[in-house]
Amino acid sequence: MQIPTWPARVVEYLDDLEIAVDTVQKMIADTRLKTKVGSANEVGDSAAELLGAVTQLESMVENRERLLSDEHAPPTGTTLIEKLDSLDEVELVNRSRAIAATIASTHTAAVSLFVCQYHLANYSQDVLRLLAGIDTPSTYDRSSKGENKQRGGGRLFNDAA
Repeated sequence: MQIPTWPARVVEYLDDLEIAVDTVQKMIADTRLKTKVGSANEVGDSAAELLGAVTQLESMVENRERLLSDEHAPPTGTTLIEKLDSLDEVELVNRSRAIAATIASTHTAAVSLFVCQYHLANYSQDVLRLLAGIDTPSTYDRSSKGENKQRGGGRLFNDAA
């Protein structure tokens, strides 16, 4: 049995990585859609599935580290792209860069989804707090800077009247 060359093992890694990233991307899109529709039970289920897919993606880091430290890897460079570039593997370099860009955009989408869900989770309580005029919990300690305490919507409505 012949051992695959280092670039061939990188191709296998990129194939697996692409599948993992694609899975996470689809789950984020699905969860975003469920968030828009507002079906809380389905959002929770999607979040659990998404966590599993992200865990799978994180496991790919170990594979990358093994490839980087492999005895057959090129000695120059500290990243796969740099090592592939030193071998003049233009197609693999371009593919690696494309996957890296996809991972970056997927990360941005995941963070945006988290922020959206975080704010939607307390939306009902926030509206009730505003209507009741209860002080808002401060995100930062404004009182230490001598600023007035934030006020809830009751004050807002009184001021508007």
